[in-house]
Amino acid sequence: MTTSRRTPSVCVLGCAVIWAVGLGASQAANPEHVERLKTTLQCPGCDLREAQLAGLELQNAQLQNADLAGAVLYGTNLSGADLTGAILNDADLEMANLEGAIGATLGAAKTDERTKCPDGSAGPCK
Repeated sequence: MTTSRRTPSVCVLGCAVIWAVGLGASQAANPEHVERLKTTLQCPGCDLREAQLAGLELQNAQLQNADLAGAVLYGTNLSGADLTGAILNDADLEMANLEGAIGATLGAAKTDERTKCPDGSAGPCK
């Protein structure tokens, strides 16, 4: 009598794929928060992780304590925005205008020489 055994690697691989798909879905921006930001410029505490916000006009936006980790803000105008407590880890702020923005902690964000820093100087910003 022959018994069939499944190798543990099949389950491990399948479980890993399911976990990765679920993890990716849970790390995306909240679409309602993205729409609120675009229409009102008021989004304190919003979940904007990995949001596609490139090239938007977000002057004076209220983004206190917003999660912008991994967000694409390439070429976005954030002049005068309140970024106090905002999470900007891996956010793409290349060519963005941050002049006059307050509370921005940019050490873990991506900036370049085309980025205008909060103090008005050219980037990369610290």
